[in-house]
Amino acid sequence: MRQITVLFRLAIVLALTGIVVGIVAVLSGPQIKEVATSGEWSHSPVALASTGTRSLIYDQNGELMATFFDENRSPILLDLIPVEVREAILAIEDANFYGHQGVDLKATARALIENVDAGGISQGGSTITQQLIKNLVLTPEQTVERKMQEAALAVRLEDQLTKDEIYEIYLNTVFFGSTAYGIKAAAEVYFGLDLANKTPDEIKTTLDEGLGWPEAALLASLISNPSVNDPTVNPQIATYQRRIVLERLAELGYFTQTEAEEYALAPLPTQRFQPSLPSADDFFVAEVRRSLLEDPTFLGGGIESRLEDLLGINGGIRVYTTFDPATQQMALDARDEVLRDKWGVDPFFTVSIASLDPDSGAVRAMIGGESFDSESQFNLATQGRRQPGSSFKTIVLVAALQRGIQTDDKVNGEGPCEFPEETEPDGVYEANNFANDDGEIAEVRDLLLASSNCGFLKLGQLTGLNNVIDTAKALGIKSEMLPVISLPLGVEEVSPMEMANSYATLATGGLRREPYFIERIERLVDEEWVSIYEHEDDDRYLPERVITETVSCWATEILWENVRGGTGVRAGWPMGAQPAAGKTGTTENFEDAWFVGYTPYLATAVWMGNPDEKIAMRGIYPYGNVTGGSFPAEVWGAFNSKYHAELPTRAFPYCRSFSQEGEYLRTADDPEAGTNPCPDQIALDYYGDEEIDACEDELPEEFIECEYEYDYLNIDAVRVTVYCGDPPEEEEEEDPAEGDLEDENQGEEESTEENESEENQDEGNE
Repeated sequence: MRQITVLFRLAIVLALTGIVVGIVAVLSGPQIKEVATSGEWSHSPVALASTGTRSLIYDQNGELMATFFDENRSPILLDLIPVEVREAILAIEDANFYGHQGVDLKATARALIENVDAGGISQGGSTITQQLIKNLVLTPEQTVERKMQEAALAVRLEDQLTKDEIYEIYLNTVFFGSTAYGIKAAAEVYFGLDLANKTPDEIKTTLDEGLGWPEAALLASLISNPSVNDPTVNPQIATYQRRIVLERLAELGYFTQTEAEEYALAPLPTQRFQPSLPSADDFFVAEVRRSLLEDPTFLGGGIESRLEDLLGINGGIRVYTTFDPATQQMALDARDEVLRDKWGVDPFFTVSIASLDPDSGAVRAMIGGESFDSESQFNLATQGRRQPGSSFKTIVLVAALQRGIQTDDKVNGEGPCEFPEETEPDGVYEANNFANDDGEIAEVRDLLLASSNCGFLKLGQLTGLNNVIDTAKALGIKSEMLPVISLPLGVEEVSPMEMANSYATLATGGLRREPYFIERIERLVDEEWVSIYEHEDDDRYLPERVITETVSCWATEILWENVRGGTGVRAGWPMGAQPAAGKTGTTENFEDAWFVGYTPYLATAVWMGNPDEKIAMRGIYPYGNVTGGSFPAEVWGAFNSKYHAELPTRAFPYCRSFSQEGEYLRTADDPEAGTNPCPDQIALDYYGDEEIDACEDELPEEFIECEYEYDYLNIDAVRVTVYCGDPPEEEEEEDPAEGDLEDENQGEEESTEENESEENQDEGNE
């Protein structure tokens, strides 16, 4: 058997020697230069293919969050690589690297014979320069002609670059297996060295401490056959191949044979590490990736080009994001502390959280679901659409205030309530207040605090459902909505990010900013990082005034009171002296529960439910039926109390309103003063196609007709006309002609009122 093996090896040697002889015949002595500088291989300089690198994703602190790559590669300078690694690879791949001109024919022939005799890879057959040509210039064909071309180009490359430059490129591009290209990636993958976010000096220290002769020998042995020699897959083969490298190093005098034996006993890696290379296993990173691929503004080009940029094929990019890891951890802790640790809620029901900075729109934290894995990567915070329930009433409130209805106007919130609707059985849409509460005629402010369904259904009719939709879009809702009668109850589905953004607009006094994830992008150009995108230069994210400061302030005042003593008290309890504003939301059958709120620092939406389907949250300890004021409000309060713990208290702005004399005090963004003679106590009601207006206190005779006329958001203003009693007789007696004119005008107003009532009814029927 031994004789057969030797004969077999000899046959291989003879066959391969034929190739060597052919090359020697062409490239011996002075002919090397002649061939290298003539014919089809004479083009100068040799163009090495651009090598990919990692694309890096950073958080707002500049710390590495994640990497994307096609080939896991991160170049470093030659001087940072330990001497042991450099010498081990030279010893096994090209011991005469610093002595030849790109081709070492004697070494090639000797390597063929020694490798066959050793039964393994003790020396490489090509020089390092030839390997670089093969990897970065030529296709991997195995022909005599290609071998000759490889040798000729290697000689030209040696004229073009220094030896150290060639070796540095080689050590940063050679494949070590397990997705690792280059020494840095290999050190991370096989030995778990943390090289992320380190200075060059720190990288050198970490490599010097982590890579001695045993590690260097293992890395050198991987180059010839990375998959077979992988220590985590074939430890016996890896042990044998490492021993060959160590013996070669001892033979060259780097250490003694005894030391080689000791190094050969060092333990091998048993697993692959990537501690410094977080992969895209996070909802936030996945959202950044989706933005980079779908929005050409960031990287330009087509989808394929953007994917190549992201994977580092085109040289790699750096993406700096708005992500705040501390805020993210606070959100995760709040979820776990409330749902899991405190109340033991089964993960079958989870929460999604979207949290952003109102002043900038920067998304600071995001929980897209219970976990992010290969089976569940759907981001509830941005992709999920669920009914917001009564948290949408805030938007109805803003729409009403924009069109002149005041917070102390009265609307009938008695339930049950009915509205004509052709699509409903018997042509009537009927609704109840929560828990079948009777409700009452109350001020708009109190109706929101009570979360009155009937009151807000009627407020929606008075405001105009299409106007409500326009206001929702202005505040930041992008999901499609229909002007159905039940719209004010939050039946149209939206995402947590949309709700957080709409409330953030209130936190800024009516300035809407688009939520964003990416601050800056840099591209590697000629070994330098060049900025190709800056958020501050992107006009799409400029603030836009969509509601007045006054309306925003009135809404905030009510929502603040709601957190202090309304349905959102569980969100407000942990906040201490820091004012907060917000609204609960619960959908039919308790399938979705929300709390959406804000402070001057942060706007956050918390949704709770089953992520896969709509399932009633009933009988869950300790609340029984889950509402927005239960777990979601608790989670919101726990999260925000952590976030604001070290921040100075910031109050909401003082609201200006109607004075007792009736003069409207306008804010700086609405400077023109006017008067409104209408009294505070006005009750507005809506029954079918008939609008009934009444006054709690009888109007003074000089205020027979009161009108609110405003035009915000370029939307036609809603005119609310109130009649209390008959026109004073003395006015008609003093000037009959004027009285006739007034009667005529009044008839026109009544006609207008009827038309508006019909229009409101039509909106409800759609």
